[in-house]
Amino acid sequence: MRKHPVFLLVLTALLSLSIILIPSASSQPENIKVLSYSWYIDFNGWFVVVGEVQNVGPNTISNVTLSGTVYTTDGTPQAYSGALVYVTYLVPQQKAPFYMEFPPSSSATGDLSWLSLGVNHVDFAIDQAPATTSYQYSDLSITDKSGTVSVDGVYWVTGTIRNTGNQTAKNIQVIATFYNSTGAAVAIGPMAAITPTSLAPSTTASFKVGAWDLNQTEVPSNLKISSYSLLIQVEEPILSGTPSSPSSSDNPTPTNSSSPTSPSDSTPSGSQTPDIIYPIIVVAVVLGIAGTALLLRKRKSEATRKRKAQVTGKPKRRKK
Repeated sequence: MRKHPVFLLVLTALLSLSIILIPSASSQPENIKVLSYSWYIDFNGWFVVVGEVQNVGPNTISNVTLSGTVYTTDGTPQAYSGALVYVTYLVPQQKAPFYMEFPPSSSATGDLSWLSLGVNHVDFAIDQAPATTSYQYSDLSITDKSGTVSVDGVYWVTGTIRNTGNQTAKNIQVIATFYNSTGAAVAIGPMAAITPTSLAPSTTASFKVGAWDLNQTEVPSNLKISSYSLLIQVEEPILSGTPSSPSSSDNPTPTNSSSPTSPSDSTPSGSQTPDIIYPIIVVAVVLGIAGTALLLRKRKSEATRKRKAQVTGKPKRRKK
């Protein structure tokens, strides 16, 4: 059957619309939001930024990376660096910390002399946030957790992990995010794999994780730890599909009720027209043109048939 050009035009428009309406899952940096951050100078003399991000989108995201630019009080960008968020699979609404170092080489001057000007803020950009259908085994819960400061000033969190599911979890880690009294992230505490490395169903294992860098007997008040949250990571098993929401034991809200500061938000603000509107308008116009063309073609066909009927109905001239 020979396809008319108008038919092809309509088909193309419908296919275009179907492609537009299929959600893109390749990269979704707009769904990663920086909730809060703080900075300090570590024992090496490097400038360090600690913060926390959240997956505010509908899809699980893996291997999130971000970059940061430090600005001094005179408005000048002074140093640039990047970091990997401490989580492999970040399910919707889940939070995870990042730790970003700015060594002297991160500055255009090759040193950190710009610190004398005073730091004003840090701008963040989400460099990588690929969506995935994979997620980690989540039937692990934390019980009996507690936080204390040791004699050498380290804030330690200890507790117990229980496997509440029916599969064996392997290579488990606990990631801690520590907050100050305002709810801003001030430190992180990744830990080595727990022992035993595998946790069978209905079994438990203990853990201990401490805050990096911040000696609580020496730091200023804005870096004093008031609360923390814990995030469990496992290498196996990795599942596929739609994960359940993170449990409170995996990623609890900080015990302090103050709202964390939001110095940087990667989610677009303001009343902006969604990007999908414009392609839909274009497709609608194409369909309108196609419909008009079909209508004109129909009318033209009817007119042609009438002319043929008139010609056929005329009496033939008789030969002399």
